Amino acid sequence: MSTYNRRQSHKQHVNPEIQSIIRNSEPANMQAKRHYQKAHANREKRILFFGAIFATIFAVQLLISQVRLHTANAMLTSAQSRLIATKKTNSKLKSDTKRLEDPTYLQQILRDKYGYTKQGEIIYNLPNE
Repeated sequence: MSTYNRRQSHKQHVNPEIQSIIRNSEPANMQAKRHYQKAHANREKRILFFGAIFATIFAVQLLISQVRLHTANAMLTSAQSRLIATKKTNSKLKSDTKRLEDPTYLQQILRDKYGYTKQGEIIYNLPNE
């Protein structure tokens, strides 16, 4: 006896009545299978569509936040440069106010800017070369 027959010994023949029921139900089973495949494909399309929408919304939000971050960084950089310039001006003005307390500096400013002289002084204006 071959191994094929030993393995198939428990097999029974199908009743002809049941066999006809099975044959008659195959078109309905195929129709149901096609219906489920179509429903699965439609469900998969919907999931991909909404996933693409969510991904697009996320990408747009990310892009908008990057633009806002870049704008904020540019504003911060310009504000820092203005702050540095203002600090330099402030320190120069503070040193000028301290120097204004010195009477010799005041005399020098009055002579240079406004042309004041001491009594008996003569000012000579030489041409610049």
